[in-house]
Amino acid sequence: MQIDAKDFVAEGLDIHALVFTLWRQKFIILCMALLGTIIATTYAFLSEPIYEAKAFIMPPTQNDIEGLNYGRKKLPPLAVKDVYLVFLKNLQAESLRREFFKGIYLPALGKDSDPKGLLYDKFSKKLLISVVGKDAADRYSIVILDADSSQAAKWVGQYAERAQELALQEINKNISSEFNVEARNLNQEIVSLREVGRKEREDTLVKLNEALVVAKAIGLEKPPIVSGGSKSSLNIAGKMDDELTYMRGTKALEAEIENLKSRKSEDPFIDKLRGLETDYNFYKQLSERFQIAKTFRMDGSVEVSGSPVKPKIPLVISIGLILGLMLGVVIALIRSSLLRGQDNK
Repeated sequence: MQIDAKDFVAEGLDIHALVFTLWRQKFIILCMALLGTIIATTYAFLSEPIYEAKAFIMPPTQNDIEGLNYGRKKLPPLAVKDVYLVFLKNLQAESLRREFFKGIYLPALGKDSDPKGLLYDKFSKKLLISVVGKDAADRYSIVILDADSSQAAKWVGQYAERAQELALQEINKNISSEFNVEARNLNQEIVSLREVGRKEREDTLVKLNEALVVAKAIGLEKPPIVSGGSKSSLNIAGKMDDELTYMRGTKALEAEIENLKSRKSEDPFIDKLRGLETDYNFYKQLSERFQIAKTFRMDGSVEVSGSPVKPKIPLVISIGLILGLMLGVVIALIRSSLLRGQDNK
Protein backbone atom coordinates (compact mmCIF):
# COMPACT_ATOMS: atom_id res chain seq x y z
CA MET A 1 0.00 0.00 0.00
CA GLN A 2 1.37 3.40 -1.00
CA ILE A 3 1.34 6.06 1.68
CA ASP A 4 0.80 9.61 0.51
CA ALA A 5 1.84 12.68 2.47
CA LYS A 6 -1.75 13.98 2.20
CA ASP A 7 -2.86 11.25 4.57
CA PHE A 8 -0.76 12.85 7.29
CA VAL A 9 -2.13 16.37 6.84
CA ALA A 10 -4.80 17.46 9.23
CA GLU A 11 -5.72 20.94 10.28
CA GLY A 12 -2.65 23.18 10.53
CA LEU A 13 0.87 21.73 10.46
CA ASP A 14 1.28 17.97 10.82
CA ILE A 15 4.79 17.16 12.10
CA HIS A 16 4.60 13.57 10.86
CA ALA A 17 3.65 14.74 7.40
CA LEU A 18 6.50 17.28 7.39
CA VAL A 19 9.05 14.65 8.41
CA PHE A 20 7.71 12.24 5.80
CA THR A 21 7.93 14.92 3.12
CA LEU A 22 11.51 15.83 4.04
CA TRP A 23 12.47 12.15 4.11
CA ARG A 24 11.16 11.70 0.57
CA GLN A 25 13.30 14.72 -0.50
CA LYS A 26 16.35 13.61 1.48
CA PHE A 27 18.53 13.37 -1.59
CA ILE A 28 18.01 17.06 -2.42
CA ILE A 29 18.62 18.09 1.21
CA LEU A 30 21.83 16.06 1.41
CA CYS A 31 23.04 17.46 -1.90
CA MET A 32 22.47 21.06 -0.75
CA ALA A 33 24.17 20.34 2.61
CA LEU A 34 27.13 18.89 0.73
CA LEU A 35 27.20 21.89 -1.61
CA GLY A 36 27.12 24.33 1.32
CA THR A 37 29.93 22.43 3.05
CA ILE A 38 32.05 22.44 -0.12
CA ILE A 39 31.55 26.17 -0.67
CA ALA A 40 32.34 26.99 2.99
CA THR A 41 35.42 24.75 2.97
CA THR A 42 36.67 26.34 -0.22
CA TYR A 43 36.15 29.81 1.22
CA ALA A 44 37.88 28.90 4.49
CA PHE A 45 40.99 27.51 2.81
CA LEU A 46 41.25 30.15 0.08
CA SER A 47 40.67 33.16 2.35
CA GLU A 48 43.70 35.11 3.51
CA PRO A 49 44.62 33.98 7.06
CA ILE A 50 44.53 36.76 9.66
CA TYR A 51 46.81 36.67 12.70
CA GLU A 52 46.46 38.53 15.99
CA ALA A 53 49.16 40.54 17.77
CA LYS A 54 48.32 41.58 21.32
CA ALA A 55 50.03 43.58 24.08
CA PHE A 56 48.87 44.28 27.63
CA ILE A 57 49.35 47.78 29.05
CA MET A 58 49.77 48.65 32.74
CA PRO A 59 50.40 51.88 34.72
CA PRO A 60 54.04 52.96 35.18
CA THR A 61 55.80 52.72 38.53
CA GLN A 62 56.61 55.72 40.70
CA ASN A 63 60.24 55.36 39.69
CA ASP A 64 59.26 55.52 36.00
CA ILE A 65 57.80 59.03 36.40
CA GLU A 66 60.37 60.37 38.87
CA GLY A 67 61.93 62.59 36.21
CA LEU A 68 58.65 64.46 35.75
CA ASN A 69 58.71 65.60 39.38
CA TYR A 70 62.19 67.10 39.24
CA GLY A 71 62.15 70.69 40.44
CA ARG A 72 58.54 70.61 41.69
CA LYS A 73 59.49 71.63 45.25
CA LYS A 74 56.88 74.41 45.23
CA LEU A 75 54.38 72.51 43.06
CA PRO A 76 52.31 69.39 43.83
CA PRO A 77 54.05 66.23 42.54
CA LEU A 78 52.62 64.29 39.64
CA ALA A 79 51.11 60.93 40.63
CA VAL A 80 51.25 57.70 38.64
CA LYS A 81 47.52 57.81 37.91
CA ASP A 82 47.80 61.37 36.54
CA VAL A 83 50.51 60.37 34.06
CA TYR A 84 48.76 57.11 33.11
CA LEU A 85 45.45 58.89 32.44
CA VAL A 86 47.17 61.21 29.97
CA PHE A 87 48.68 58.18 28.22
CA LEU A 88 45.32 56.36 28.04
CA LYS A 89 43.63 59.46 26.66
CA ASN A 90 46.16 59.63 23.83
CA LEU A 91 46.11 55.85 23.31
CA GLN A 92 42.35 55.89 22.68
CA ALA A 93 42.27 59.18 20.79
CA GLU A 94 40.79 59.24 17.30
CA SER A 95 43.57 61.60 16.23
CA LEU A 96 46.24 58.95 16.96
CA ARG A 97 44.23 56.29 15.14
CA ARG A 98 43.98 58.47 12.01
CA GLU A 99 47.63 59.51 12.25
CA PHE A 100 48.70 55.86 12.41
CA PHE A 101 46.36 55.00 9.53
CA LYS A 102 47.81 57.70 7.27
CA GLY A 103 51.43 57.36 8.32
CA ILE A 104 51.82 53.59 8.75
CA TYR A 105 48.86 51.55 7.50
CA LEU A 106 48.26 53.21 4.11
CA PRO A 107 51.94 53.17 3.08
CA ALA A 108 52.08 49.46 4.01
CA LEU A 109 49.26 48.87 1.51
CA GLY A 110 51.08 50.91 -1.14
CA LYS A 111 48.44 53.65 -1.07
CA ASP A 112 48.57 57.33 -0.23
CA SER A 113 44.87 58.16 0.17
CA ASP A 114 41.50 56.70 1.10
CA PRO A 115 38.89 58.94 -0.56
CA LYS A 116 35.87 56.76 0.28
CA GLY A 117 37.00 55.86 3.79
CA LEU A 118 36.61 52.14 3.16
CA LEU A 119 40.19 51.34 4.08
CA TYR A 120 39.88 53.30 7.32
CA ASP A 121 36.76 51.35 8.28
CA LYS A 122 38.67 48.15 7.62
CA PHE A 123 41.62 49.39 9.67
CA SER A 124 39.36 50.41 12.57
CA LYS A 125 38.06 46.84 12.77
CA LYS A 126 41.64 45.55 12.89
CA LEU A 127 42.79 47.84 15.71
CA LEU A 128 41.11 47.10 19.04
CA ILE A 129 41.85 48.81 22.37
CA SER A 130 39.90 47.64 25.41
CA VAL A 131 39.97 47.16 29.17
CA VAL A 132 41.15 43.74 30.30
CA GLY A 133 38.50 42.50 32.74
CA LYS A 134 36.37 44.36 35.25
CA ASP A 135 38.73 43.64 38.14
CA ALA A 136 41.67 45.32 36.38
CA ALA A 137 40.29 48.67 35.27
CA ASP A 138 43.78 50.09 34.75
CA ARG A 139 44.96 47.21 32.52
CA TYR A 140 44.35 47.57 28.79
CA SER A 141 45.06 45.51 25.71
CA ILE A 142 46.12 46.62 22.24
CA VAL A 143 45.17 44.17 19.49
CA ILE A 144 46.01 44.44 15.80
CA LEU A 145 44.83 41.90 13.21
CA ASP A 146 46.80 41.44 10.01
CA ALA A 147 47.82 38.81 7.50
CA ASP A 148 51.48 39.42 8.39
CA SER A 149 51.96 38.41 12.03
CA SER A 150 55.40 40.02 12.38
CA GLN A 151 54.10 43.27 10.92
CA ALA A 152 51.12 43.23 13.30
CA ALA A 153 53.46 42.76 16.29
CA LYS A 154 55.61 45.65 15.09
CA TRP A 155 52.57 47.89 14.70
CA VAL A 156 51.40 47.16 18.25
CA GLY A 157 54.74 48.36 19.61
CA GLN A 158 54.76 51.43 17.36
CA TYR A 159 51.22 52.37 18.35
CA ALA A 160 51.98 52.20 22.07
CA GLU A 161 55.23 54.16 21.67
CA ARG A 162 53.53 56.88 19.64
CA ALA A 163 50.85 57.19 22.32
CA GLN A 164 53.65 57.63 24.88
CA GLU A 165 55.33 60.31 22.76
CA LEU A 166 52.08 62.28 22.52
CA ALA A 167 51.45 61.83 26.25
CA LEU A 168 54.94 63.12 27.11
CA GLN A 169 54.47 66.10 24.81
CA GLU A 170 51.22 66.98 26.57
CA ILE A 171 52.66 66.46 30.06
CA ASN A 172 55.77 68.50 29.27
CA LYS A 173 53.64 71.27 27.85
CA ASN A 174 51.71 71.42 31.12
CA ILE A 175 54.93 71.25 33.18
CA SER A 176 56.51 74.00 31.10
CA SER A 177 53.47 76.18 31.65
CA GLU A 178 53.63 75.61 35.42
CA PHE A 179 57.35 76.41 35.58
CA ASN A 180 56.85 79.49 33.40
CA VAL A 181 54.23 80.79 35.83
CA GLU A 182 56.59 80.17 38.75
CA ALA A 183 59.45 81.90 36.90
CA ARG A 184 57.24 84.91 36.08
CA ASN A 185 56.21 85.22 39.72
CA LEU A 186 59.83 85.14 40.84
CA ASN A 187 60.82 87.67 38.18
CA GLN A 188 58.07 89.99 39.33
CA GLU A 189 59.33 89.67 42.89
CA ILE A 190 62.87 90.49 41.72
CA VAL A 191 61.63 93.56 39.84
CA SER A 192 59.71 94.68 42.93
CA LEU A 193 62.75 94.28 45.19
CA ARG A 194 64.92 96.29 42.78
CA GLU A 195 62.32 99.02 42.67
CA VAL A 196 62.23 99.10 46.46
CA GLY A 197 66.05 99.28 46.53
CA ARG A 198 66.04 102.21 44.10
CA LYS A 199 63.46 104.06 46.18
CA GLU A 200 65.40 103.40 49.37
CA ARG A 201 68.55 104.85 47.79
CA GLU A 202 66.64 107.95 46.77
CA ASP A 203 65.27 108.25 50.30
CA THR A 204 68.75 107.80 51.78
CA LEU A 205 70.13 110.55 49.53
CA VAL A 206 67.40 112.92 50.69
CA LYS A 207 68.21 112.16 54.35
CA LEU A 208 71.95 112.53 53.83
CA ASN A 209 71.54 115.85 51.99
CA GLU A 210 69.43 117.19 54.83
CA ALA A 211 71.99 115.95 57.39
CA LEU A 212 74.75 117.61 55.33
CA VAL A 213 72.91 120.95 55.51
CA VAL A 214 72.72 120.62 59.30
CA ALA A 215 76.39 119.59 59.62
CA LYS A 216 77.50 122.57 57.52
CA ALA A 217 75.29 124.91 59.55
CA ILE A 218 76.95 123.91 62.82
CA GLY A 219 80.41 123.65 61.23
CA LEU A 220 80.79 119.93 62.01
CA GLU A 221 83.42 118.64 59.59
CA LYS A 222 84.29 115.42 61.37
CA PRO A 223 82.35 113.28 63.82
CA PRO A 224 83.00 114.31 67.43
CA ILE A 225 85.45 112.30 69.50
CA VAL A 226 83.70 110.93 72.51
CA SER A 227 85.78 110.41 75.63
CA GLY A 228 85.03 107.86 78.24
CA GLY A 229 84.51 104.12 78.15
CA SER A 230 84.39 102.17 74.96
CA LYS A 231 80.78 101.20 75.51
CA SER A 232 79.57 104.82 75.53
CA SER A 233 81.58 105.55 72.39
CA LEU A 234 79.98 102.65 70.59
CA ASN A 235 76.51 103.68 71.71
CA ILE A 236 76.91 107.19 70.35
CA ALA A 237 78.46 105.92 67.09
CA GLY A 238 75.58 103.48 66.68
CA LYS A 239 73.02 106.25 67.04
CA MET A 240 74.40 108.43 64.21
CA ASP A 241 71.37 107.70 62.04
CA ASP A 242 68.07 109.43 61.36
CA GLU A 243 68.04 112.60 63.49
CA LEU A 244 71.73 112.26 64.44
CA THR A 245 73.01 111.56 60.93
CA TYR A 246 74.51 115.08 60.72
CA MET A 247 76.95 114.08 63.49
CA ARG A 248 78.92 112.03 60.97
CA GLY A 249 80.36 115.31 59.75
CA THR A 250 80.38 117.03 56.38
CA LYS A 251 83.28 115.02 54.98
CA ALA A 252 81.70 111.65 55.70
CA LEU A 253 78.29 112.80 54.50
CA GLU A 254 79.64 114.24 51.24
CA ALA A 255 81.63 111.06 50.57
CA GLU A 256 78.56 108.87 51.24
CA ILE A 257 76.35 111.05 49.02
CA GLU A 258 78.87 110.89 46.18
CA ASN A 259 79.17 107.14 46.59
CA LEU A 260 75.38 106.66 46.40
CA LYS A 261 75.14 108.87 43.29
CA SER A 262 77.85 106.92 41.48
CA ARG A 263 76.50 103.49 42.47
CA LYS A 264 75.55 101.54 39.32
CA SER A 265 73.39 98.87 40.92
CA GLU A 266 71.55 98.27 44.15
CA ASP A 267 71.57 94.48 43.71
CA PRO A 268 74.44 93.70 46.12
CA PHE A 269 72.63 95.61 48.87
CA ILE A 270 69.18 93.98 48.46
CA ASP A 271 68.51 91.10 50.85
CA LYS A 272 67.20 87.79 49.33
CA LEU A 273 67.75 89.07 45.78
CA ARG A 274 70.45 86.55 44.87
CA GLY A 275 68.35 83.67 46.15
CA LEU A 276 65.39 84.79 44.08
CA GLU A 277 67.59 85.15 41.00
CA THR A 278 68.86 81.59 41.51
CA ASP A 279 65.30 80.25 41.79
CA TYR A 280 64.21 82.24 38.73
CA ASN A 281 67.04 80.87 36.57
CA PHE A 282 66.30 77.35 37.86
CA TYR A 283 62.61 77.46 36.87
CA LYS A 284 63.35 79.24 33.60
CA GLN A 285 65.71 76.46 32.56
CA LEU A 286 63.22 73.79 33.64
CA SER A 287 60.46 75.41 31.56
CA GLU A 288 62.63 74.90 28.46
CA ARG A 289 63.69 71.37 29.34
CA PHE A 290 61.92 68.26 28.01
CA GLN A 291 61.41 65.77 30.83
CA ILE A 292 61.78 62.08 29.93
CA ALA A 293 59.69 59.39 31.62
CA LYS A 294 57.73 56.18 30.99
CA THR A 295 53.99 56.75 30.94
CA PHE A 296 53.08 53.04 30.78
CA ARG A 297 54.46 49.56 31.25
CA MET A 298 54.01 46.64 28.88
CA ASP A 299 53.00 43.49 30.72
CA GLY A 300 55.26 40.99 29.01
CA SER A 301 56.06 41.18 25.31
CA VAL A 302 53.82 41.44 22.29
CA GLU A 303 52.00 38.13 21.84
CA VAL A 304 51.36 36.76 18.35
CA SER A 305 48.82 34.01 17.70
CA GLY A 306 50.44 30.83 16.43
CA SER A 307 47.48 30.00 14.18
CA PRO A 308 45.17 32.31 12.24
CA VAL A 309 42.27 33.79 14.20
CA LYS A 310 40.35 34.36 10.97
CA PRO A 311 38.86 32.54 9.24
CA LYS A 312 37.96 29.94 11.89
CA ILE A 313 37.82 26.92 9.62
CA PRO A 314 35.66 24.57 11.76
CA LEU A 315 33.15 27.36 12.40
CA VAL A 316 32.98 28.36 8.73
CA ILE A 317 32.47 24.75 7.63
CA SER A 318 29.76 24.25 10.28
CA ILE A 319 27.95 27.37 9.13
CA GLY A 320 28.20 26.20 5.52
CA LEU A 321 26.74 22.82 6.47
CA ILE A 322 23.86 24.39 8.43
CA LEU A 323 23.04 26.88 5.68
CA GLY A 324 23.17 24.06 3.11
CA LEU A 325 20.75 21.98 5.18
CA MET A 326 18.40 24.92 5.59
CA LEU A 327 18.46 25.67 1.89
CA GLY A 328 17.87 22.00 1.10
CA VAL A 329 14.84 21.92 3.42
CA VAL A 330 13.38 25.01 1.78
CA ILE A 331 13.90 23.57 -1.72
CA ALA A 332 12.43 20.22 -0.63
CA LEU A 333 9.28 21.86 0.75
CA ILE A 334 8.84 24.02 -2.34
CA ARG A 335 9.31 21.00 -4.64
CA SER A 336 6.86 18.92 -2.59
CA SER A 337 4.29 21.71 -2.74
CA LEU A 338 4.66 22.02 -6.50
CA LEU A 339 4.28 18.25 -6.97
CA ARG A 340 1.17 18.22 -4.78
CA GLY A 341 -0.30 21.03 -6.84
CA GLN A 342 0.23 19.07 -10.05
CA ASP A 343 -1.46 15.98 -8.51
CA ASN A 344 -4.51 18.03 -7.55
CA LYS A 345 -4.96 19.11 -11.14
